[in-house]
Amino acid sequence: MTGLGDWLSLVSALGVTVALLSNLRTLRDKDARKAGELTEMRSDIKHIRGQVDKTDMLIADIRVQVGDARDRVTRLEEAIKSTQHRLTALENAEKELEAELR
Repeated sequence: MTGLGDWLSLVSALGVTVALLSNLRTLRDKDARKAGELTEMRSDIKHIRGQVDKTDMLIADIRVQVGDARDRVTRLEEAIKSTQHRLTALENAEKELEAELR
């Protein structure tokens, strides 16, 4: 019976070895998939970071443009006030001339 017992021990050991090798291969495949996912995530993060940097530069440009537009509007308002004062002065002068001519 030692032959049968030895045979069963050998088959058991072989089964355990096959199971271990299968589990190791599965773990290796999982690690490879995780590595691929991490690489893809890093690539996505790098792309997002680049887009955020571009957006930051665009926002800075827009702030400069808004500041320039604000300055132009202020100058236009001042020019309009000045023009209104001159028109008022001309209207008053016109009224005085009309009054003198009567």
